[in-house]
Amino acid sequence: MKIYMSNVELFDTNYTNMDKLIELSQSLNEPKWLLERRKNAYHTYQELPYDKDHLFYKYTTFKDFNPKSLTHNWKYNGEGNHELLKTYEQNLKPFMVETTNSLQSSLPEDLQKLGVFFDTLHNLIKIDEVRAKKIISMVDKSTSKFDKLGSLSRAFAVNIIVLYVPKNVIITEIIGKITQINNSTTANFGEFIAIFEDGSQATYYNIYNDNSNDNNAKLYSIIETVIVGDNARVKSFQLQDFNPSAVFLLSKYSEINRYGVYRNLSHLQGGHLSRQNSFIDLIGDNAEGYDLFTMFGQNKQRFDVKSELKHTAKSTIGQTHARQVMMDKSEAVLRGLIVIPESGYDADSWLTTAGMTVGQGKVNSIPALQIDQNEVAAAHAASVEPLNEELVFYLKARGVNEKEAREMLIKGYFEYVFKLFNDINSIEILRDSLNLKWDLSL
Repeated sequence: MKIYMSNVELFDTNYTNMDKLIELSQSLNEPKWLLERRKNAYHTYQELPYDKDHLFYKYTTFKDFNPKSLTHNWKYNGEGNHELLKTYEQNLKPFMVETTNSLQSSLPEDLQKLGVFFDTLHNLIKIDEVRAKKIISMVDKSTSKFDKLGSLSRAFAVNIIVLYVPKNVIITEIIGKITQINNSTTANFGEFIAIFEDGSQATYYNIYNDNSNDNNAKLYSIIETVIVGDNARVKSFQLQDFNPSAVFLLSKYSEINRYGVYRNLSHLQGGHLSRQNSFIDLIGDNAEGYDLFTMFGQNKQRFDVKSELKHTAKSTIGQTHARQVMMDKSEAVLRGLIVIPESGYDADSWLTTAGMTVGQGKVNSIPALQIDQNEVAAAHAASVEPLNEELVFYLKARGVNEKEAREMLIKGYFEYVFKLFNDINSIEILRDSLNLKWDLSL
């Protein structure tokens, strides 16, 4: 099989060209301004390099994956399977389920009365095109040149999901979305937009999985934009749990305004290859952003994560923390970057990444600082270690068998980051998924 490595040809396929883009837009009956947005995103995709720090091909090689062998899925009919919402565990209670060719939204009526919106951009256009244009303008102003593969996702997204929480609205329930791929050999593109107005509070999640039982290649690529308003408090977590043949690409841009607090946890444990580019820009004074990662790899899985914190405004707090466990021949890399420009007076930034290897697993940690302001506090730390056999022996000496001892140490390695996220209900979902993957591997 040919491995597509060229910057020119990697994702230049017969389903990612201008003619197909126009065909997609027409099939969705989009207004002209939305078609122009797709065209602009496609031109940006063509112009941008794959990775601005030139490390993309060192760690993300797309071995055994040929995007040209796939077909673009855009046969979305807008009608969901109402029974699908009932197939997931009771504690998930998703408000939205998206499959390869359907979408079902069930936002509670009390939230709708408060002005909360959680549906497709196309449905928002039907209700209030002026507000839809305003949201898109907010998003594109910051992210138009953010990420090459993210621009490709924006150009060919079938579903553009919008979560909008109005000013001072406090949501106590977790807003959940589950995306499930049920077709193999397809390339699936999406966009997720989350806007939290001043003083709002919410927790939301995105879970990605599939129910196909074959080993055929598939792609899910998405761009996500999060805008946190003044004094807003937002938590989000994502769980990537695709089957071992999937390639998962996520480009995530987050913008935090004055006194806003955003805490995000990404748990990656599925797929053949996961590539995530995460950028948090603290643009308001006293804003806080926390980028948290946990990665659990087995067999020959590969995880490539880039996290960048930018302290644009004064007196901001930013932290990136990652814990990675790689077993068998799996590999992970986390590239963490702290950027403090001259405007970032009194910034407080912290980057830590730690990895555990079991068997022939590999963990690479690449922390970096770019600081142009003297009045700041910034630090980074990175470590990689094998599973501690002395601790295994210690637990065995106290009556724990070796299998359970290893399980305790491996699963417990993630708890530091889980606790930093500080949301019991969300963490239980991640623990359950981690336990399920562990059980299936035995």
